Parts: sequence; structure tokens; C-alpha cells
Amino acid sequence: MAFQIHEELIESVQVIQLSEPSSGVSARISPTLGWNLFELHLLVDGKPVPVLMEPTDFAALKASPSRFGNPVLFPFPNRIQKGQFHWDGKTYNTPVNNGGNAIHGFALRSVWRVTEKRAETDFAEVTAEWQLSKDAPEHLQHWPADAKLEITYTLTKQDLRATAKVTNPDTRRLPWGLGYHTYFLLPLSKAGNVDDTRVVIPASRRWHLEQFLPTGVKEALPASLDFRNGLPLRGLKADDVLTDLAHNADGRVESLLMDKAIGWEIVLSTPRPFSELVVFTPSWNAKSIALEPYTQTTDAINLAQKGIDGGLRVLDPGQSEILDIRITSRKSAGRAQ
Repeated sequence: MAFQIHEELIESVQVIQLSEPSSGVSARISPTLGWNLFELHLLVDGKPVPVLMEPTDFAALKASPSRFGNPVLFPFPNRIQKGQFHWDGKTYNTPVNNGGNAIHGFALRSVWRVTEKRAETDFAEVTAEWQLSKDAPEHLQHWPADAKLEITYTLTKQDLRATAKVTNPDTRRLPWGLGYHTYFLLPLSKAGNVDDTRVVIPASRRWHLEQFLPTGVKEALPASLDFRNGLPLRGLKADDVLTDLAHNADGRVESLLMDKAIGWEIVLSTPRPFSELVVFTPSWNAKSIALEPYTQTTDAINLAQKGIDGGLRVLDPGQSEILDIRITSRKSAGRAQ
């Protein structure tokens, strides 16, 4: 059976569903709520299983847009200290919304505009765009240049891909960072146990943080956060920016969420521009862990002013950059102990 696209309005929230009915794979995304992929069901050992933490209702997602699914963080992920930074000779004051700091950009609290939909035999995909000057003009004064972000979600029977295109439509240089606050669920089976889970991340260092802000120093990982050989979800407490990520032969980073009881894993695959990976264990769900691919570390725009490379990316007028993340379900090769 071919893939399908279905649209509906629920409690004044626009929802677009991509699905393949015969297999049960599906994805639900809301342009009303920041183009959040708030529901994703992939095949796990032949059965469709939710792999992301879903909101209990739309009220919860509206109240806390960064707490469920796959929130989009742009033009900066995580915090900017006191919401203030300097760029090209000018001081900017971005509204603070987290402990005296600005956090997670402007796009996740905006309505996005759907531009394209396509359903074929082997896949379905939908594209939406967000532009600072059009969709959050109240923040145009808070950023050095206008910014445009297009994200296409493509669903197949094997995976979900989010392809982002960042464009500078302005006449000034655009500093930017993109991140996804992706909440995964473990274990992958209803009868599973968190003791049988393993999280594998090929990172060798982390940024040293003080009050959630990087000092500019990278440090070795403590044993409690060294995921290279796999750590169980049970008892894990983390809110850290991991770095120095190892890449495979294709130049990508693969982080694994494994359910050893059934021999299955979810893979988060990211290209080189995503140089950092935040690991966060939410207090509101003990069976969830957020793996957050970022193109920059926290407060990278202020680190850049100190001569510290935190991954800040810059586009000249008219330039664009395309980068994708992939979430894949597959049989585990049993690499973690």
C-alpha cells in the first residue's frame, strides 16, 4: 500500500500525518506548534512502536513546546547568557526566558507555513518554512540578520529524515545555530525493562559548564557520562553538552538507543555540521532521554567574541546550507555491553 498524507484541525491545531497503513509506520507534525514532529511510530521487530515521547494533549505541547517530540531550535539552540551578545559592532538584547538567559531561539514558538506535500509508493514527505521577518517579526530587532529555515520531514518504512535548509535572505551576515531537542523513549517494547537498555554515544569530551553555560573549556568525560561502550537508562542523570564526536566511514555520527531484551535499536544519525550532542534526562518521564544534535555549543555566539570556536556558523547574504538528521529503526548488532 502506498504512503498517505492526512491533514486535520484538532483544538485549533493544524496536524499533518504521514503514514503507510499496511505497516503502521506514521509521523505527526504540527506547523501550528513550531513544526514539531510530536509523534513518530517506526517498525520495531516488525511492529509499529512509538519512539518519541509524545505530549498527553495539545494543551501540554502549547504550554511547553520544548518538552515533547522533536522541537526545532533556531536561530540558536540552548542558552545565550543574559540574552545579550555583540555582533559586527552592535549589541543585541534577546528576550530572556530561562533563569535570566535566552533559550532555544524563536522558531519553536512560531506558526510555520507548509509549502509542499508529496506521497509516493515508498515514502511521504512534507515541507514547511519559517522566516524571522515574516513569522516572528517581533524578534527581528533581536538578531543580526533575517533568517529562513525550511525543514522537510520524509518518512519511509525504515526511517524518518529531517532535512533542513538554512538561508540568509538579508544583506548582512547571518550568525546561526540549529538544534533538535529530540526526546526518545526506552525500552522499545511494552514488556521491556530499562535495565536492559543501553545508550551509545561516540563522544570523548564535554564542555565544562557553570550554571548551564560553557566556560570555553572542554574536559574528559566522567565514567557516568562516557557512553562509548553504552550506559543503561536506569539511574542516568544528565544535562550535558558532549563534544569531540567520532564519525563513521560516511562522515556521520551514529548514536544508539538499544533495547537488548529484543535485540533492537533506534539510531540517530547526524552529519559533521552537528558537532555537539546534548544529553538530557527529563524529570517528567523516567523512560525518556533527549539526544539533542546541535551545530554549536551553548552560548556559542558569545564564545566566538572571545576567540573560542563553539561551532557558530555564519552565512553571507544569499548563501544557504543544507543538513539532515535521520532516525532509523534496525536490528541491533549487539555492540554495547
